[in-house]
Amino acid sequence: MIVQTPDEAVTPTANDTELARTSSDALAVLLADGAERACSIRVHTEDLECVEIPLPGSAVRFLVTALQAIARGHSVTVLPVDAELTTQRAAELMRVSRPSLIKMLDEKKLPYRKVGAHRRVRYDDVLNYLNAERARRKKVMEELVAETESLGLYK
Repeated sequence: MIVQTPDEAVTPTANDTELARTSSDALAVLLADGAERACSIRVHTEDLECVEIPLPGSAVRFLVTALQAIARGHSVTVLPVDAELTTQRAAELMRVSRPSLIKMLDEKKLPYRKVGAHRRVRYDDVLNYLNAERARRKKVMEELVAETESLGLYK
């Protein structure tokens, strides 16, 4: 059975954040040594019998990551890596304005395709761009620190 999940982010309540903190701590034990272990969880609800659900190690890691974000009060959404995004959604994920994103697309900083008159950007291309940009900024910062140290301005 496939359940359609909403495309929008789910914003946690105060109760959700506390429950997520407890749950992520309990599951994080399975990842403590860096290994991804498969496991089973038991689900109890008021209207269902106890159900045991096997989880692959990668799903455990994903759950811990999502629960930790919820515990910090962040909204969470699930997107397949190969999903195509509207320019508005891509801009939101990148935390830039839509016009800024359009400029980046026109400058070929990010690949896209057109669907009719609309542009679509792959989620994994957005992630790759953000990771490359983060690495570039880190390198520039390290160069600035090295330059400052070589001039004796940083102690």
